[in-house]
Amino acid sequence: MSPTHFTVRSLAGKLFSSMLVFTLGIILVFATALTTIYYLSYERDAEAELASSAQDAADYLNASPTSANIPALEEQFTGVVRYTLIADDGAVLYDSAVDPATMENHADRPEVREADAAGKAAIMRHSDTLGTDTVYAAVKLDDGSIVRLSESRHSLLAFLGSMAMPVVVALIVSGILVFVLSRTLTRRIMKPIDALNFADPLENEIYEEMDPLLIRIDEQQRRLLQQNRELAAAENMRRDFSSNVSHEMKTPLQVISGYAELMKNDMVQPADRQKFAGLIYEEAQAMRSLINDVLTLSRLDESAFGDESRRIDLHAVAERVAGRLGSFAADQGIEVRVEGSPASIAGTETLAEEMIYNLVENGIRYNHEGGSVVVRFEVEEGGAAAASPPFSVPEGASGEEGEAIEARRSVVVRVSDTGPGIPEELRDKVFERFFRVDKSRSKETGGTGLGLAIVKHAVLYHHGTIDVETAEGVGTTFVLRLPAV
Repeated sequence: MSPTHFTVRSLAGKLFSSMLVFTLGIILVFATALTTIYYLSYERDAEAELASSAQDAADYLNASPTSANIPALEEQFTGVVRYTLIADDGAVLYDSAVDPATMENHADRPEVREADAAGKAAIMRHSDTLGTDTVYAAVKLDDGSIVRLSESRHSLLAFLGSMAMPVVVALIVSGILVFVLSRTLTRRIMKPIDALNFADPLENEIYEEMDPLLIRIDEQQRRLLQQNRELAAAENMRRDFSSNVSHEMKTPLQVISGYAELMKNDMVQPADRQKFAGLIYEEAQAMRSLINDVLTLSRLDESAFGDESRRIDLHAVAERVAGRLGSFAADQGIEVRVEGSPASIAGTETLAEEMIYNLVENGIRYNHEGGSVVVRFEVEEGGAAAASPPFSVPEGASGEEGEAIEARRSVVVRVSDTGPGIPEELRDKVFERFFRVDKSRSKETGGTGLGLAIVKHAVLYHHGTIDVETAEGVGTTFVLRLPAV
């Protein structure tokens, strides 16, 4: 289970919380907006109605003598609306709610000043003390006095507060509906997700937004399967290699142990001691050769030659190999020749010599008396090897010139023998470890069965290619193409 499993909410929880917050937010916004619009509309209509009533009162008072204004206000204009009669100097002559003697001068009131200047006024003022809004409508009379009507209203905040209970009820109902809806939606959304077949991700019918995830899962599964196949192949190769090495080492060890035991127990005639010692020496040399080849392959598998690259004259290496194998070739009655012009590659001289040595030695071992092994060199133009080497170009060459050399020139090495050849069906197996074309002659010819495997790895290390040209009864030619420098 993921360490973050307990910190991540479920999809149902996220849907519910998101929908709930969104729905409740929308309800609050719309409730506030609609209430505000209603309040403003209502206040505008009430203000217009109050202004109309003030005008009616002014018309009525203008039609009566000035001395009759106060009695008229007391008799005719009573109710919830507050009436105030203000003299032209601001003194309050009459007020339907408060004793005018206790009221201060109103000359500085905004609605009074505006009505005195414009003839009429309609103004709303907020009372912080009462927390209410008061609408004032004032009209100037013909005698210069001002009649003012006022009516108290709840402020916008107070009006919104009065709507709190209906809004809360709406929010509760909405929360219940959102809960039910989110569960239903979650089940519908999760149904195709729960039915996903991850064994074959691309065959699922799922939401388009999940395609990148499924494609990535499919790619990772394919990569894992490929890695598992490669690991299985590597494990099988390791197991086979260990088994073959054990088998190949067991035979000379048994011979050495057997002859040594005979000599130890003094069961060998004095005349045969030298013969037995020679057999022990030969088997020890065979084991030594096997161990050297195994170590070379191990170094190649681990890329242990990476820091030894330099310019190599492969022609000179082949001549040195021919000299080393001269006595062995003479004993077999085989002629070894090196032909062609000097050719240079970049790489590891030890590995290059091992590569040529194994090819020439194989040509000598699997040959007939009077036969030959020929190593021929040439440089091909326009026939680059499999990949450009990661080594430096010749001294004095410019960057572009060096790239052209790497791209157009290859050293071609042909190692030809006059042996029995390789059957067509076995041609692809000759580079396998411990593989021998003629197992019946393996004891007679010697060898470890690792030579061509080392050659293949060495060629790949030098970024080259190797091909086999052969015909049964005619001979075999190994063709190496390596990047030239």
